[in-house]
Amino acid sequence: MVAELAKALVARGVEVVVYATGDSRLDGIEVRSYYREAHWPPDPAVDRIHSAWCLRDIAKDLRGFDAVHVHSTAAVEMARLSPYPMLATLHHDHDPALSEIYLRSPEVMLVAISHAQARRETAPVAAVVHHGLDPSRFHPLPEQGYLLFLGRYDREKGVHHAIEVAARARLPLVMAGEPHQRDYYRQVLKPLIEEHKVLDVGPVGGDKKAALIARARALLFPIQWEEPFGLVMIESMLSGVPVIALARGSVPEIVEDGVTGVLCDDPTEMVSAARVADKLFDRARIRRLGEERFSSGRMAADYLRLYRAAQRDRDARLGEADSAAGA
Repeated sequence: MVAELAKALVARGVEVVVYATGDSRLDGIEVRSYYREAHWPPDPAVDRIHSAWCLRDIAKDLRGFDAVHVHSTAAVEMARLSPYPMLATLHHDHDPALSEIYLRSPEVMLVAISHAQARRETAPVAAVVHHGLDPSRFHPLPEQGYLLFLGRYDREKGVHHAIEVAARARLPLVMAGEPHQRDYYRQVLKPLIEEHKVLDVGPVGGDKKAALIARARALLFPIQWEEPFGLVMIESMLSGVPVIALARGSVPEIVEDGVTGVLCDDPTEMVSAARVADKLFDRARIRRLGEERFSSGRMAADYLRLYRAAQRDRDARLGEADSAAGA
C-alpha cells in the first residue's frame, strides 16, 4: 500500500521519499533505508531502530518535508523527533497496548482504513481512508466458472467455509495462498481439499494473480473476524469479479450488496449466491465502480487533503504556543 500511495502521489506532482528496507524498488522514487534487506518475522526491536534512524534522517534533511506519513507504531512512539506534521495509518485490529501509545501521542493524526476499524479503536481517529490500487494492474477477462479463495490459509480467513460453500454449490474451487496455521491446514483443510478435489495453486502474485482473479466466477470471502480491510476484495472488483462475503468487519463498506457482490449472514447464504453469480452481476459495472471507489488515485487525493489538514493543525498549535509565550 505504501508503494501504491507513493506512485499515485508522484503522479500528482508530489515529491516523495520512501523509507523502507534496501531491497525495496520504486521506479523514479527515492528510497532510503537503514537495513539492506527485510527482516522476517517482524521484530519490534528492528522496527524501533529503523524508525529512529528514519526520523533522524528526516530531521537532518536540508530540503525539509511538508508531512511525514508513517505506517509503524514504533514511529508514532517517537513522533516528537519529527519537526514536521505526522500522520499514522492504522493497519491492525484494535490492540489496547497500541491504543495507549496513540493516546500518548496526540500530535499524530491517526487515520483508519475503514469505519469498522475506527469504531473499534479507543484512541481518537481523525479520518478514514480506504485503500486503493492502480486499476491498470487489473484487466477483466472472460470468466471460467470457478470460485476463488485468495489469501492466507488460517482459521480467521474461513478457508474451510470456502471449501464447503463451493462443494455445496457444486462448483469448482481454486485456492491461492499458503498455510499460516500449520495444524489447521494439516488437520482441517488438507482432508477437505482432498475430499472435494480443490485445486490449490499455492502463493501467486503479479500477472498470474491478476489473471486468476479475473477469470473467476466470484471471489469467496468467508471472513471469521472483524478484519479492518480486505485488499483482495478490491482486487476482485477492479477485475470485474463479484465478491461473495460474510458481512463482518469492513466488508459492508467495501461490497455493495447486489451490485458488486453479496453480503451474507452465514455460509449457507453464500452457497445460494455462488450458484447464481454468473447471471446476477454486471462485471463491467463492478469494474467501473471499483475504479471510482478504490483506485490509488482516489486514495492519494484523500491523503493529500489530510497532509494539508495536518499542516494547518500544526501551524495552529504553534501559533497558540507563541501567543501563550508572548502573554
